[in-house]
Amino acid sequence: MNTLHVVITMKGIFYDLQLRKAVMKKIGVASKFSMIKYRTDWPNPEIVHQNQVKVKTRLGGICAGDLHQINVTLPYSATIIARKDSPFPMGHELVGEVVEIGEEVTHLKVGEHVILSPMVHCAAYGFEPCCSCKEGHYNTCQANAGIGDGSGREEMFGGERAFGGFSGGGFSEYFVAYENQLTPISKEVPDEIAVIAEPLSIGIHAALRRLPKDDETALVIGGGIIGLMTISAIRELGSKCRIIALVRYPYQAEFARQLGADKIISEKEANDLYEEVAKMTDGALIKPLRGKRIIYGRGGPDVIFDTIGTDSSIDDSLRWVKCNGTVVLIGMAFGITKKTEWALQIYKELTLLGSMNSGVEEYDGEKIDAFELASRFLERQPERYKNLVTHQYRIDEYKDAFSLAMNKSRDGAIKIAFSFK
Repeated sequence: MNTLHVVITMKGIFYDLQLRKAVMKKIGVASKFSMIKYRTDWPNPEIVHQNQVKVKTRLGGICAGDLHQINVTLPYSATIIARKDSPFPMGHELVGEVVEIGEEVTHLKVGEHVILSPMVHCAAYGFEPCCSCKEGHYNTCQANAGIGDGSGREEMFGGERAFGGFSGGGFSEYFVAYENQLTPISKEVPDEIAVIAEPLSIGIHAALRRLPKDDETALVIGGGIIGLMTISAIRELGSKCRIIALVRYPYQAEFARQLGADKIISEKEANDLYEEVAKMTDGALIKPLRGKRIIYGRGGPDVIFDTIGTDSSIDDSLRWVKCNGTVVLIGMAFGITKKTEWALQIYKELTLLGSMNSGVEEYDGEKIDAFELASRFLERQPERYKNLVTHQYRIDEYKDAFSLAMNKSRDGAIKIAFSFK
C-alpha cells in the first residue's frame, strides 16, 4: 500500500548568499533583487531542538539592514556574524503568534503573541556563557560568529563556525526560533505597534550607552525609525534633556516631535547645517586652515546619536559634539571611511561608543532585557507609537515594498511591513 506524504509549504523571501552573486551585485551587473528569492513553496519550518518555538508571522517590518543585504552594501566585517546556511529566511522585525512549542519550552504558550530578538546567544545552544553573555551583552556573544564553549554540544549544531548569525523569518508565513529569543507582548497592543519593538530595543540600548542628563543637550542625527526610536527611548527612560533632531523631511519632523524632540533642524531647509547646530547649542565654530569648521572650546551637543552612520555624518558628528563629549554610533552605512577626520577624537578628547542591537540593560535599579523594556513601554502607552507603520504590503508585493523602502521620501514612509494576517 502506498503512503501519501504531504509536504506543507509556505510563502516567503529568503536571502541567497552566494559569493558569485554577491560579487556581481557589488560591481553592478546583477539585477535589483538578485540576492533574494521569493517562493510560494518554501518548506514549512519545523522544530528541531526541543527549546525551539514555531511562530506564525503577523507583521514583518523592513529594516535598513535588510536593504544593505539586498544591495550588498554592508561592510566586509559584517560577514563574521552572517548566517552560515544559505538560502536563509529574512526579516527580523516582527510580531507573531506561537503555534507550536518544543518539549523543553517553559515560558511560552501556544496562542501568545511574541516579538523576536535576532541574536541567538550561548543559552539558546546550551553552551556555558561566554564572557559577553556573562555581562548580558548578547549582541556580542561569540556564538554569533559560530564559536561555542568547546564542548561536544557544538556538534549538535554542525560544529564550530557552522552555526550562528542573525536569526529571522519575518518575511515568511512561519519561522522557528529559540525560546529565549522570544518575548511575549500583550494582544491588546496592535500588531502595527508591536512590530516596532525590535527597533525600539535598539533605541533603548543606544540611549543607555550614554543616557543624557536632564541639563544636557542631545543631538539625534536621522529621522528614520532608529532615529525616532532613539528619541522615544531617551524620553521613555526618563531623561528630561533637550533633544534636537536633525531630519531630512517634514513628515519625519512631525514624528520626532510626537516622540519627544524639542527642536528640529531640517536638512532640506537649513542653508548651513553647521550654523544651525552651533546656534542651537551655543557653539563656537572655528575654521581650520583647510577643511570644514569645528565646534571647539564653547558649546556644542553634549552627546550625539548618529543613526545614519555615513562617512559624512560621522565626520559631522566629530566636528559638532562639544569638547569632551560623546558620539554614539548606531547607523551602519559606512565601511572604510575616506572623509572622516578621526584626529578630532583626540584633539577634542571625545568618547566614541558603538551601539549594536541590544542585550540586558541596567535601568531603574534592575537588570532587564531590552526587549522586555520595549514590550513594557509599548504596552504602557501604545498610542505614543501610532501611525509609525505607514505602509503594509502582501509578501508577493515585495518588489513594490522594497522599492519604497529604498526611496521612503517618495511616499512619506517611516516603517514598511509585510502583513500575513
